[in-house]
Amino acid sequence: MHDFWLMVSELGNSKWLLPAAFLLVLASGAKRWQLGWRWLSGLAVASLVVLVSKLAFMGWGIGSRAWDFTGFSGHAAISAAIYPVALGLLVGLRWRLWGAAVGVAVALLISYSRLPLHAHSVSEVVLGSLVGLSASAWFYLGPPQVARPTLLAWVGAVALAWAASFTVLPGVGTHDLVMKMAQAASGREVLYTRKWLRQQG
Repeated sequence: MHDFWLMVSELGNSKWLLPAAFLLVLASGAKRWQLGWRWLSGLAVASLVVLVSKLAFMGWGIGSRAWDFTGFSGHAAISAAIYPVALGLLVGLRWRLWGAAVGVAVALLISYSRLPLHAHSVSEVVLGSLVGLSASAWFYLGPPQVARPTLLAWVGAVALAWAASFTVLPGVGTHDLVMKMAQAASGREVLYTRKWLRQQG
């Protein structure tokens, strides 16, 4: 079962998921760029919120012992910001609510996978999901799309992003990058950890 949750969790890896969303916007054509940039702007804000929360804890110990909170789950937030929009766009205007609903279900499954893997606490997963769903809601509050991107554009964007994640940055995880950023920003060599948080007060 552990391998199953690892596989599900990988579907929310921002290392390939974020580039896939960006490539999809580029492949959608100029007529849909306004919608694409609305999606990317919400996604960028969600990603920034997650990053700041992680840096704040790792570098300065800003978290919550009561909530066992060390930062929003990136897998939960990014999945919830991408899948509801992506699947809603894929099925077209007529069925987009159903597509969005399936996307939410996929995102929530990915979010849950972080719990049996002991990668995050419940609060980090739930709050991360809310951050991502807020970004998706921001997209859907905008004007409806008039045409959907082609299936070829979807497959191409995902395949290219997935391949690039293993060739451009092989063996490098987003968590490792965040740790290096926290060390650089805070000037600390030894970062704050969940173990430290649980020992507080």
